[in-house]
Amino acid sequence: PLSSFDFYCQLNHDADSARSNYAATLKITMVAWLMEQTPCPEPVIRSRDKASCGFNHDVTGQLLCPVDYNWEDAS
Repeated sequence: PLSSFDFYCQLNHDADSARSNYAATLKITMVAWLMEQTPCPEPVIRSRDKASCGFNHDVTGQLLCPVDYNWEDAS
């Protein structure tokens, strides 16, 4: 039988793995959804390329931008 500490460590590890799997799936699903929109985002968003996502891309950057700020305002 597992000790309380070992049980806690295993439970914590499994929770971390579940979050990681969910985040990876969510990213792929979100990119697929964005690429189905009309007009299609330019440049193309690639789910496996971190450099083309997030604040580096106008479409994803606008979605991530806090509501208190205007993504279109460069100042």
